[in-house]
Amino acid sequence: MLLRKPIASVIIVLAVLIFGGISLSRLSVELLPDVSQPSLLISTEYIGAPASEVEYRINEPLEGIMGSVKGVKEIRGLARQGKSLLFLTFNWGTDMDLAFLNVREKLDQARYLLPEQSERPQIIYASGSDQPVATLSLSNKNQEIQSFSDQLELKQWAEQVFTRRLEQQEGIAQAILVGAVEPEVQINYDPSLLDRFDVSLAQVQQVVQDANLFSSTGELRDGWYRYALKIESRINSIEDIRQTPVKSLANGRVLLLDELADITLTEADPTSFALLDDKEILSVQVKKEFGSNTVSVFETLLETLGEIETQYPEIEIGIVLEDATYIQNSISNLLQTLLIGGVLAFMVLFLFLNDARTPFTIGISIPASIFLTFTLMFVLDIQLNIISLSGLTLGIGLLLDNSIVVLENINRYKEQGLDRFTASLKGTREIALAVTASTFTTVSVFLPLLFLGGFEGAFFRDLAATLSISLLSSLLVALIILPVFVAQFSSDKESKILGRISIWLTNLVQAYERSLSKVKKRPLVVFVVASLLIASTIGTFLYIDKASLPESEPDQLEYLITLPGNTSLRSTQEIAFEVVRTIQSNSDIEGILAYAGYTDDISLNTVTDEALNKLHLSIPVSNQEQIFQVETIFEQLLASYDTWDIIQKATRGFTVVESSSEVPVEVSIIGEDRTFSKRVGSALFEELSDDFPSLQTQEKYPQRVSVYQLRFKSKELLNYGISEREVINYLESVSRGKWITDWTRQDENVSVRLRAQGQQVIHPDDISLNFDDKIIPLSDLVIITEAEEAEQIERIGQAPVLTFTTNLSYTDWWWKSALINEEIQQFMRETSQEVRVFGQAPELIELLKQLGMLLSLSVLLIYLILAIQYENLLYPLLIILAIPFAWIGSIGILFVTGLSLNALSFMGILILTGIAVNDSILKIDFMRRYLAETGDLDAAIQQAGINRFRPVVMTSLTTILGLIPMLIPIGDGYVFRQSLAIALVGGLFTSTLLTLYIIPTVFRVINRKKYQLNKTS
Repeated sequence: MLLRKPIASVIIVLAVLIFGGISLSRLSVELLPDVSQPSLLISTEYIGAPASEVEYRINEPLEGIMGSVKGVKEIRGLARQGKSLLFLTFNWGTDMDLAFLNVREKLDQARYLLPEQSERPQIIYASGSDQPVATLSLSNKNQEIQSFSDQLELKQWAEQVFTRRLEQQEGIAQAILVGAVEPEVQINYDPSLLDRFDVSLAQVQQVVQDANLFSSTGELRDGWYRYALKIESRINSIEDIRQTPVKSLANGRVLLLDELADITLTEADPTSFALLDDKEILSVQVKKEFGSNTVSVFETLLETLGEIETQYPEIEIGIVLEDATYIQNSISNLLQTLLIGGVLAFMVLFLFLNDARTPFTIGISIPASIFLTFTLMFVLDIQLNIISLSGLTLGIGLLLDNSIVVLENINRYKEQGLDRFTASLKGTREIALAVTASTFTTVSVFLPLLFLGGFEGAFFRDLAATLSISLLSSLLVALIILPVFVAQFSSDKESKILGRISIWLTNLVQAYERSLSKVKKRPLVVFVVASLLIASTIGTFLYIDKASLPESEPDQLEYLITLPGNTSLRSTQEIAFEVVRTIQSNSDIEGILAYAGYTDDISLNTVTDEALNKLHLSIPVSNQEQIFQVETIFEQLLASYDTWDIIQKATRGFTVVESSSEVPVEVSIIGEDRTFSKRVGSALFEELSDDFPSLQTQEKYPQRVSVYQLRFKSKELLNYGISEREVINYLESVSRGKWITDWTRQDENVSVRLRAQGQQVIHPDDISLNFDDKIIPLSDLVIITEAEEAEQIERIGQAPVLTFTTNLSYTDWWWKSALINEEIQQFMRETSQEVRVFGQAPELIELLKQLGMLLSLSVLLIYLILAIQYENLLYPLLIILAIPFAWIGSIGILFVTGLSLNALSFMGILILTGIAVNDSILKIDFMRRYLAETGDLDAAIQQAGINRFRPVVMTSLTTILGLIPMLIPIGDGYVFRQSLAIALVGGLFTSTLLTLYIIPTVFRVINRKKYQLNKTS
């Protein structure tokens, strides 16, 4: 028996504190749990092909084959000019390593179905580590204007030194360059010279390729030895290209390539750019390894940057964006609230306990339970994030509950004259069932998370785990460690100051008894008031704002400006300069990051927003005035440029609703003919506008691109003696340049392109071919037509769709989703056209329904646990009456404070469901036992009030005070902890107040008839 062995208990507590401290220092730190939907992205390059061709030639065949992959839940496809994107979403729990191999196997089988000109499909595995942990800027110091050679030198240093140093560090997976210039060797040939010397483009291409060969031709054997043969004819410099022989002339002279073309090393067409304020920079996106600690990775990054800056003082390195500081501040703030809440809860003990030593003996419950929780978190590989730490912080007051109840019962026996050892033993044994029941009912509310599963289950599992572990730890401390400390270290003397407080509490208990005696005589009034409160709560719940996550004041505004589809990257860059200067001239904001182009082809979060005409802006703001200034500027820009599409993106990449849409409601029309689908959508929205007069819709991908379609004239080609391949080669050379080969220069591959000299091509009609001493207009050889196509084409579930975004809100969908669905079903029956509804609102409502189901299962589970423990069906039903009274306070305080009912506040209500019954258990357990022993109903209610008032009020006060620091709107991440805590505080207040009166009243009503019969007999 540990009661006689205090040293063993002290050693156990010290061991828990030591191992808990070590575990805390080693826990992985993140902002939110990694709950990325299991997904794969298949990306296929088809250079030059329009979106419609990409859809027909690549997306359709690949979707048909990928649909047979095991575990695929949904297939979404995007076709854009020159690229196919296929998003495979898998069921939760799918082994993604095996899924990756299955998809690769299917792609290998499907390769023969794809066009020869397309590249091999690339598979990209999506995870939470896709988001960069930091965005850096690189530039040469003291150089305002940087030449191409300066930019190239910086890019080569970044590739060969900087990114390699970063990627060698532990935790850093990849460093991606944005805005890097690419060198290119351009062979600018003179068409007239080619014609004069009778040299074709194919000959030029072939001689350059032959000058850059490497081949292994076999081996020679000489007895015991063998020797490898390899042929190597590689380009080592531009001069090698210039001196490449093209043909032997009639006079015996060798014609060199330098005589036919001007060969230079210059900048290739850029694919991306980055600006910091109005200065062009080289941006670096740093990504961490999967499962790595973001804060630790960022600390490693800072140390590495410091070393590099010392070694390369001529390079200016800046940190533009990073999440680690926000995460670290949020976690630090939560740890501070954990500490402050523990101190406040601890202070309550001095008000209620007569012995000055006892609060210190009971206070050991907090650190012992918390550090034991840290140890188990490390063992179970649970991250230290906002959700898990909030669960621990929410339970800070609960950690004392079991100890308070046990201590109160021990003190009751001490007051009856028993010694400390006997009182500790008997008091603990007597109350063990009640505290165990209350703890398990609290923990049981999280068991239905196993049924919820999926994204939502993964999101809340950390919170459920930490809170459950901490509560079970506090139960062990209360039943095993606390009795030892009370028996060994408590004092029998009463403090004078604490004695006065005790007198005041006694008077308060007496006042409660008098008010309870009046209330229990008017049960009808109690039931009417309770019913009115519950009815008003239901009405409030229907009208309260609903959201996926609480909104906070941003410190960074993210905007996406989509320009007309044919906008070049150079034009996008000029507009970026203009927008940045406009913002700076109308505000005092600095550190604006602007970038565009193809920056990161491996991130599911960004790939759909990457294009040459899509400008991203990240604008740091520090107050509401700056936010208003920026929003006003973009409103003016949108009004001035009606061809621009400007949307504000989410400031941080997290949500509890996994949706492909960024709007609450969007509608997709299924059909091969998208022109017809557009008319179908117009008809549908016209019908919906009768119920929604302010309904506005827009195509999800409205951007169009103009393309020139060329069709060969076979007879004219035959008359001129020109092949289709010759025309194609020439068109490539006068447009983007025809790629010939790659020149390997050190660790860098430099493209070698063949370009026509002196032709400024704006329209295909301007192109002429120089062939056989003839100038042949391209229009003589092909039919030229101009057409307009969609920039991006969407497919869902292997079907072509046209998606429209709407201005329907979460509230509209909450109230009228049934009406909308009914009208859509009616429209489908009348027109035989398939229509689907997507968006965040349907998925948010589905999330709330699942959480509601979780709540119902939790209440049922609580009832079953209590029924098993008490072997009674009536008393457990009476105990769970406290739950709806707790909901009254939660919903009411959210409505009064103007906060939304979101996933986090709903989780607070779920936790409250398990907490609210604790006070009822204490009172009913006492009344039940006293009534069974004496048969005196009124005496049972009176004695329950006297003996359980202090522990009920103490447990509620410690829990509420432990949560108070979480309500203070200060510091990063406060909105998350505030949403969780405020629902608990409001619910605890009403459940405690109403439990003190309603539970005894109902207990008296249901036992009154039996009591009267017993009294008569």
